Amino acid sequence: MSARPARPPATLLDLTPAQVRIANKIALGQSTETIASDLTITAGTINVQMKHCGQKLGVRGRAAVVHACFVTGQIQRPEKAAFPEAFSDEEIKTWRMVATGATSKDYAEKASISRNEALRRFRALRERVKADNGPHLVSLGWRYGALDESLVEMVSGAVLPLLARR
Repeated sequence: MSARPARPPATLLDLTPAQVRIANKIALGQSTETIASDLTITAGTINVQMKHCGQKLGVRGRAAVVHACFVTGQIQRPEKAAFPEAFSDEEIKTWRMVATGATSKDYAEKASISRNEALRRFRALRERVKADNGPHLVSLGWRYGALDESLVEMVSGAVLPLLARR
């Protein structure tokens, strides 16, 4: 638990249909350039829309936006699947840090490790599950059961409203 008190639950603002389309593609691990080409919009528009998604959801970073969208039901959660091997406590902790919007500096401070070690753990987990990037790693965390709707306190201090409360 963080030293600072959590903010009260965010007032959930629904994403626009365009933001949902972008968030879905981000969750699949697609790059900004690929999404821009697919949707015939600019990369700048993608970046602005993702920033607005974060503001609406009270989170920072694309991975946290994807997690918040799953928690609040704004994008469809991945279908559950089994991973061939169990995940370590360290891997689960890494997944949770990414999903809550932690930077490598945040993770290092909370885990009392170096920033390089935090980055190494992030890369190792991405490689193990073959995630393209942080948002895709979050989607795979949901798929493999490492993440779920119980993770609602974000590094930003926001507390996500659960889908059931909507």
